[in-house]
Amino acid sequence: MQNLPRFLLATAIYVFTASPAAPASGYAGFSGALVRVRPAVVGISSTANRVLTNDLLDDANVRKILGLPEHVLILESDATVTGSGIIIDAEEGYIVTNSHVIADADDIAVTLNDGRVLPAAVVGSDPPTDLAVLKIGAPGLVALDWGQSSVLKVGDFVVAVGSPLGLEQTASFGIVSGLSRSGLGIDDYEDYIQTDAALNPGNSGGALVNAAGELLGVVRGAPPPNEGAQGIGFVIPSEFASKIVRALIKDGEIRRGWLGVSVTLSQEGDDAMWDLVVDRLSCNSAAERQGVRLGDAVTALNGHAVSTEAAFRNAVSLLAADAHVTLDIRREGRTQRLDFKLVDPASMHGALDHGVLDSVTLGLPDTSASRACTPNGPVLMEVPSDSVAYAAGLRSGDYLTSINGEPAVSASRIQALMDAADAQVSFDILRAGTAYRFVVP
Repeated sequence: MQNLPRFLLATAIYVFTASPAAPASGYAGFSGALVRVRPAVVGISSTANRVLTNDLLDDANVRKILGLPEHVLILESDATVTGSGIIIDAEEGYIVTNSHVIADADDIAVTLNDGRVLPAAVVGSDPPTDLAVLKIGAPGLVALDWGQSSVLKVGDFVVAVGSPLGLEQTASFGIVSGLSRSGLGIDDYEDYIQTDAALNPGNSGGALVNAAGELLGVVRGAPPPNEGAQGIGFVIPSEFASKIVRALIKDGEIRRGWLGVSVTLSQEGDDAMWDLVVDRLSCNSAAERQGVRLGDAVTALNGHAVSTEAAFRNAVSLLAADAHVTLDIRREGRTQRLDFKLVDPASMHGALDHGVLDSVTLGLPDTSASRACTPNGPVLMEVPSDSVAYAAGLRSGDYLTSINGEPAVSASRIQALMDAADAQVSFDILRAGTAYRFVVP
């Protein structure tokens, strides 16, 4: 097997995967599903005047060789981006796609399954989730129904449908390879379905469906092609995407409320359970003003348990600017529920347009009752870049507010707290209006 040419090896694997036993798992039913799915999947082409950027043009030496001044940009006229989309409302003509497919577009054209090419208008776009909604007007449209991505299991058969490399209505077969993929640095909010169904340029914004023809997710795309990324593609789950889409149709944008809390998975002690612990708290945020503290373990948001950083971050991303929120926390072995209303971040700031403060945004804080947000501790005057403290995240200029939850009010008190510490030490600091907790093993 090792001496077979690569194309023969691929063929052998394909034949093995599509063995006669496969129809019992629903594989044979995809042809019927695709008859219903394909008319709802469209090709999208957008044109725009875009700034041309790449690593070479960002290199100062390359720009010098080319004679390009530092602040001169190269404009690419009528740049074309192609992708896919899914009709989700036949009567209104709504189409969901990726925001990067239509970003800064001057003209957007949608190609239907029957060959019609129609202009499309942008209803709304949300770059942090890479989702966008378009609208077309045409009779005889076919739409897909949202499916339940939460019932997916690793190993389930799925099909991706889109327009890879300009090949309209292409279907590729695979399985669900992984769930809840995050931390990839692709989008601000990540909770992807991973699949080995073939995804190529142009698949972005297309559909991932099951044998019933239900829309399980919106294709985000594949990593840049390299030997290690073959058979890896990511899809935005339907139950997350549908909420963003509904908000975009309603308001044309996503106005997110400011909770002001970030969490990290942490374990207190060798035998303790893993918790989502507050490690960043924005001063004057709704959470800080309601009494959330650094080190609190978050167990539920709006009554729904959260167990991963990505799940918490994604749940927060769906909170409206004026949403009422309940946050269940555990502190020193005791549980409590905090109720509060979020605020629009725009209402917490002001702007000045005069002189040296031209276009500067100002934060307008209330007086804080939180110790973590009160600069009453010592200032770290110097943190060497080769020190353990620097590696843990501490920086010169940070206010040290507590050590292991106890106030750090003097040099002698700090020394006593350090001497009494066990294997790991937590440092709470205040930096530019945000309180942080750093844990050093």
